[in-house]
Amino acid sequence: MRHSFSIYFYLKRRKLQKDSKSTIMLRIIVNNKATDVSLKTSILQEHWDKQNRRVSDMNPEAHNINAYLDKVSSTLQHHYRQAQLEGKQLTASMLKQRFIATGTNPPSLLELFNKQVKDADRLAHAGQISMSHSNRHKLVYRRLEEFCKKMGRQDMPLEQFNRQMIHELELFFRTDCRLSINTTAKMMSMVRKGILWAYRCGIILTNPFSTYRIKKEESQKQYLNRQEIIRIMGKRLDIPRLASIRDIFIFSCFTGISYSDICRLRKDQIISDSDKGMYIHLYRTKTNHPAFIPLLPQAKKIASFYIRKGESEYLFPTISNQKSNAYLKELADVCHIRKRVTFHVARHTFAVTVCLENGLPIETLSKMLGHTNLRVTQAYAKITYRKVTEDMKVLKNKLKDWKPESGPMKSDDI
Repeated sequence: MRHSFSIYFYLKRRKLQKDSKSTIMLRIIVNNKATDVSLKTSILQEHWDKQNRRVSDMNPEAHNINAYLDKVSSTLQHHYRQAQLEGKQLTASMLKQRFIATGTNPPSLLELFNKQVKDADRLAHAGQISMSHSNRHKLVYRRLEEFCKKMGRQDMPLEQFNRQMIHELELFFRTDCRLSINTTAKMMSMVRKGILWAYRCGIILTNPFSTYRIKKEESQKQYLNRQEIIRIMGKRLDIPRLASIRDIFIFSCFTGISYSDICRLRKDQIISDSDKGMYIHLYRTKTNHPAFIPLLPQAKKIASFYIRKGESEYLFPTISNQKSNAYLKELADVCHIRKRVTFHVARHTFAVTVCLENGLPIETLSKMLGHTNLRVTQAYAKITYRKVTEDMKVLKNKLKDWKPESGPMKSDDI
């Protein structure tokens, strides 16, 4: 592909300033796409040399202004040639951002991600993102701080954060931080997002993540089977905190509501219809995507009990995620369940054991889970071995009549 690049200066003649002067403008053209930049310098129109696109000798500041224009031209030429040598593609807008940033001190690696932390904190307090998402930004910043110290420095210029440094960071996450492949992928994804923002703003000319591919491994989603659910439901519990977490967990097993949504679930969000049924309509905390969930009898019974209990506007008592998972581990031990049971297991259990294995269409399940993409829901369909077995039994019955009366595969042989 052939690339083209050119720049030239012109006067903004249509809009004169109060002193009858016109602003000198810079036009950058890359691959026939142009963008304009004001150089914040003004002269009289008669002092502009149209042919040479420079200030004429009639202006007493001609020498200084022309020297500045030459410097602007050479700087942009340098940025473009450097990008060409590195095999990176630049746009006119990127060069404009780079020019605007010239003369200012670009943020360092930690300064950039400290800004990300502050922005996320503001969004969290405004209710635009969850606090857990904001806390992940803080964790990324702490890890990058540790990484810089590991590399023997307090901070790092963004220009030095290249492809080799990305490899070192990934290695640091896997070895020093002892993160799994998928947790490392999440951390690298957030780092890439911050670097990409700097690239698009013209703070850095090249995107070091352009050739990097985040590695993930397919993880097996943990869920409870029918017998394990019944075992938990039927267990007599004399400890109030375990009885409470059991109710909340089972409610999630039959509704698919996540921990963050359970914490915010209000009694007025549970609506009764004319057929004596109940349903929940809410917007997911994680994605702000709507979820519509008709209540099954098991969930309806729990909801009815807690609606009548207490004066709080929220359906369930508030328990921290850490404590709820600790109580669930204790509950699993009491019920002789050897699986690692966390609150999110309830959501997986609803998707797999309650819905998909009982023939619920995946499109309906996706709507109830509040997923923004059907592909997210399809991940659950991969692990429904029981459903595969049941479907194959149905197919086997349908193929019973496929028996020849004679030949090498007679009816008696099949």
